[in-house]
Amino acid sequence: MPTTRKKSARATGSLKKYAAKRDFAATPEPAGKKIKPARQLRFVIQKHNATRLHYDFRLEADGVLKSWAIPKGPSLDPKERRLAMHVEDHPFDYRDFEGIIPKHNYGAGEVIVWDKGTYKLAEGDDPADEIGRGKIKFILQGKKMKGEFTLVKIRGRDESGDPWLLIKDKDQHVDLSYDIEKDDKSVKSGKSLKDIVKDPRAPHWISNREEKPAAKATAKKKDALRRDKPPKIATPMLATLVDEAFDDSNWLFEIKWDGYRAICTVDENGNLTLTSRNGLDFLAQFPEMADLRGAFSSLPIMVDGEIVSLDAKGRSSFQRLQGSFNRHRPSSRAPAGKAGPLTFVAFDCLYADGQDLRKHPLEERKKILNRLIADDKLVLYSKHVEEHGRALFEQAQEQQLEGIIGKKRDSSYVERRSREWVKIKAQLVQECVIGGYTEPRGSRTGFGALLLGLYEGKTLHYAGHVGTGFDAKKLSSIMQQLEAIEVDTSPFAERIKSNTPAHFVKPQLVAQVRFTEWTRDGVMRHPAFLGLRADKSPRECVRERPTGTDAIP
Repeated sequence: MPTTRKKSARATGSLKKYAAKRDFAATPEPAGKKIKPARQLRFVIQKHNATRLHYDFRLEADGVLKSWAIPKGPSLDPKERRLAMHVEDHPFDYRDFEGIIPKHNYGAGEVIVWDKGTYKLAEGDDPADEIGRGKIKFILQGKKMKGEFTLVKIRGRDESGDPWLLIKDKDQHVDLSYDIEKDDKSVKSGKSLKDIVKDPRAPHWISNREEKPAAKATAKKKDALRRDKPPKIATPMLATLVDEAFDDSNWLFEIKWDGYRAICTVDENGNLTLTSRNGLDFLAQFPEMADLRGAFSSLPIMVDGEIVSLDAKGRSSFQRLQGSFNRHRPSSRAPAGKAGPLTFVAFDCLYADGQDLRKHPLEERKKILNRLIADDKLVLYSKHVEEHGRALFEQAQEQQLEGIIGKKRDSSYVERRSREWVKIKAQLVQECVIGGYTEPRGSRTGFGALLLGLYEGKTLHYAGHVGTGFDAKKLSSIMQQLEAIEVDTSPFAERIKSNTPAHFVKPQLVAQVRFTEWTRDGVMRHPAFLGLRADKSPRECVRERPTGTDAIP
């Protein structure tokens, strides 16, 4: 069945706003009129050194130049999603304007024709229709900009302005090394903005609307007062372990994702940070996550989530994710069947639409989050069920998942462990400190087993050893790390008995293991190694003892 395209108001060309800002008796700038469309649609990009340097991107549509102001200019890198503010339509003959707007006039500064050429639609038949729908895909044939691009309307942080994103689509014209700052000459005259300043013959024009810096500053100040300042999160909200699943109409229940917890922050300029619960920069480890800067339709934004590796059934696995850590992998946009793509599972929104949302009810925060996800290939919204925690827990057991998370529907977001968020484990998993290792036996290389411990206060107690879950690469990689931190004395409070000679290390590395049960002596039975946890501090490694469900609010 064919897909029905979204209907929207056509972006009819109008020059009323353009004319209202200009005094054509005092300026060589064209008054202009609407034209009949030619067979080839034209575009122009004018570099404009006004209050702030920006690039005016203009597409011919409905007899006028539809226009966007782009602070950083266009890019040839698909990962660089550039903010583009939709402004008033300009007349078609404006495409050749190059000159100076004198001080104290609206838009004062120098203008050059930075690039121009023709374009054609990659989707649809009428550019005004596409713009009216809030998304236009087109192919540029300019002197500098070539190939397929997308302009897409996004939700702004407040009611002012009409923000869009300009995105370079992937094709043969992608150029990751392109530096727009070095490409500073006009395609019309060969001059730079500095050359225009020095040219006494450069056209000047006077607008009939004066720039009012004081009024602008006041408006900006009022706008800042209306917006909350984005928070700085030192630690994410953590869940309390409870002993069994339960049903409660005041609670939401989600799958417990098995990956790296991360706070994703994108500022109003598209700058992205992705940090672990202990401050680790995940972008250095997972560079493909840089696409998150364009994954949400409102900026700035702050989202709490998990970096995961999903299998064909949508199940996350920390052990599989370990193979992705700190090495090249395909993007989540890669074709199905390629190993190792990553997904950012988003489950909470801490800041969006100019508001600090941490004190808002969880249910409201999740609705906002779901609305603002623009890239559902990279970002997966963590769905939930209401009330029925027991049924979801049974499904988690059947699917061999780690467990589920319960959250009070009206819970605020706090930077600590809370009983308003709880976790119920379908499998026993524990993070442990590596305090040493044993020598290998037979043909095995590296080490035989890792000696594991858990803190009780400042004391590290022995919690068992793990010798399964390693392949040759892991044995070699971990052994190199162990040799670098080897010491003569044991970090454990207890004396260690082992089948082969034991070596001890500084308690700096954290391992995640799965096991069947705890023995009476506080040792894990049948542990299997899942991976190292670079995002966890050794001091965080304590035995998790479940709280009874009668103790939660």
